[in-house]
Amino acid sequence: MRFVLAAAAALAALTAAFAAPAGAHVDASPGPQCGGSLWKLMTLSDTGKSAVHWSPAATSISDIAKLTAPAKITTARSSFEKQVWGFTTVLQSWRLASNGELVFQLFDVPSSTYMNAYLPSPSCLPKTTRGRAQIVATRNTVLSKCGAPQPTWQPLGATVNLTGVGFWNPVKTTAGAAKNGAELRPLLSVNITQGCGVF
Repeated sequence: MRFVLAAAAALAALTAAFAAPAGAHVDASPGPQCGGSLWKLMTLSDTGKSAVHWSPAATSISDIAKLTAPAKITTARSSFEKQVWGFTTVLQSWRLASNGELVFQLFDVPSSTYMNAYLPSPSCLPKTTRGRAQIVATRNTVLSKCGAPQPTWQPLGATVNLTGVGFWNPVKTTAGAAKNGAELRPLLSVNITQGCGVF
């Protein structure tokens, strides 16, 4: 009996030692949240945001795939990242990232080429984000028409005309990532022409 009581006391002491302090916030949500060395570029809240040409330049996923990524990706915007790009594509699939971003796999039918695009969570967009209201409105429109995304990839199959700011991602392991790491991040507009209830 003494052994059982001693063991229970030891367990209680160990639990108390590693417990969060009273009033502390314990974040049980999965994965990284807002932030990172390139986060300000991703959210158009960097010091170079005013240099982005807001009038969309027509292009295609296949043309973007031919671009050469910078030898070193930094917080300074490259020419690709100083432009809003626009094209027609298929939103093949999407998912909800742990930080609240909407992640899309874009598919170019003529060239069978993929790339990724993102819509950040409003809670991760600072007040200094350029075009913040437009980004949030675009996200809300997509959600209202296409429903709620899941943490795992779900098929979408919607044809859209979209615009977004160029971004070089040094990480190319996301499903549907372009080989050169090119993305549209953030998206600024998504006009659904077919799919998600549009016929």
